[in-house]
Amino acid sequence: MEEDQYKELIPYLKERGLRITPQRLLILKTIISLNGHPTVDDIHSHIPYISVATIYNNIKLFVKLQILKELPYGNGLSKYELYKSNHYHVICERCGGIIDFKYPNLEEVEQVALKLTNFKVHSHHFEIYGECATCQDSNQ
Repeated sequence: MEEDQYKELIPYLKERGLRITPQRLLILKTIISLNGHPTVDDIHSHIPYISVATIYNNIKLFVKLQILKELPYGNGLSKYELYKSNHYHVICERCGGIIDFKYPNLEEVEQVALKLTNFKVHSHHFEIYGECATCQDSNQ
């Protein structure tokens, strides 16, 4: 699965006029392999021979080109994920962990907003905050 995601990204980068550099490919491969919502520091810890500045600059570019999505939740550190279909996040207020979930009926909110306000809706965000099971267990 990870290899398939990685291979799909190469033509996507080319379509956007991006040079396919070994650093860019390694950064994307690392994000995919971390299988979650890594920070720049998380990515750097797996590829310490690439400077933090190089990782950060490439991630900013990937966000701008909608290859990655920035998640500025929790403790002030942005986390990142591959841009994928609409889904939502449950965020732990203690550890900053993020869990994805999809609930199709929430997409109806855009249609209701359109009808009630006559806005052309481009997107919406929905987050739920709480305490994950691990943090709950550590309280006991």
